[in-house]
Amino acid sequence: MATSTAIFTATPFLLRPIADEFGVSLGAAGWVSTAQLAGFVLGSWTAGRHLRPVRWVFVALCVLGLVANLAAAVAPDLTLLGVARFGSGISLGLAAWFAWQDAFGDADKTSDVAVIGPLVGIGFPPALTILIEVIGLRWMFVILAVIAVSPVIFAGQVDVKDRLRPHRTRHAATRASIVMLFALGLVTLGGSSVYVYAAAIGTDFNGLSPFAVSLAFSANALVAVPAARWTGSRGPAGVWYFATAVMAVLLPSVHATPVFLFAVIGWGFVFFMGMPAAFGLLASKSRFPEERAGDAQAVMALGRVFGPLLGGAFITADRLVAMGLTAAVILCIAGSLMIYIDRARFTRP
Repeated sequence: MATSTAIFTATPFLLRPIADEFGVSLGAAGWVSTAQLAGFVLGSWTAGRHLRPVRWVFVALCVLGLVANLAAAVAPDLTLLGVARFGSGISLGLAAWFAWQDAFGDADKTSDVAVIGPLVGIGFPPALTILIEVIGLRWMFVILAVIAVSPVIFAGQVDVKDRLRPHRTRHAATRASIVMLFALGLVTLGGSSVYVYAAAIGTDFNGLSPFAVSLAFSANALVAVPAARWTGSRGPAGVWYFATAVMAVLLPSVHATPVFLFAVIGWGFVFFMGMPAAFGLLASKSRFPEERAGDAQAVMALGRVFGPLLGGAFITADRLVAMGLTAAVILCIAGSLMIYIDRARFTRP
């Protein structure tokens, strides 16, 4: 989870260098993020239905991450770069499924896995911006390749056979879990339409340096750590996505450094207060929570596929206020659905 989070964290900071390297607009560079997330959807969705968490799968996802990132380092044009990031996304989808399938339904494990992202995000963004400036985009992909394959050193700790569920079969999702999955997809659709462009908004529209923006992302991750590890009551999961909607409006609409910093940093806290609560709600409404792990990661990634496209259209048209308002509406719909699911009683699966 740490290595896959690092690769995903790099995406917002790579968009501007990619646009400059290939001579395209920022919105066009967003297609690279879309390609990677499309691969993530394929990897996580397929894994939950056709694979088991065994050693050969673990090794394969590490090797695939290595090859895909090395291919990105030598890609001659934006199209082939997108193909390489698609392969990277498949490996990331497999990694997310591998981690989450063991955590779903267990509050402590869910918090343990959820906190990995913020922990990585504290120090990685500043290091990333420095590395890109020093070694350039191509060599940055080489470093990401090394990061992607590094978990293979733990392959010996992964079972060769799925001893707990050797004959596991899939079960249909309940109606409540289907609605929850839809809501989670809306969360990432609305959130990513703004958040994936946060680094570019900070530099292009607020006049901040890339390093200053990276420090804001580090602060975002820092406040997310206690949010992810919160042991008390989180309240209704949907409420936190109403708060995220506020950040989604402020971040692109108000071009003032204090507001930008508040939105980026505040996003880290409210989003990670909501995510474990949402996963817990999904697990409580599922008869077989571990089977919904891959589904949840896939639908959330699907939202992240279309989110950058939606946000890219607004940012290309210089309609940043509309961008924030659209994202906020989507997030509010997701929050409302979660509150409904939390309170409704479903008498039949």
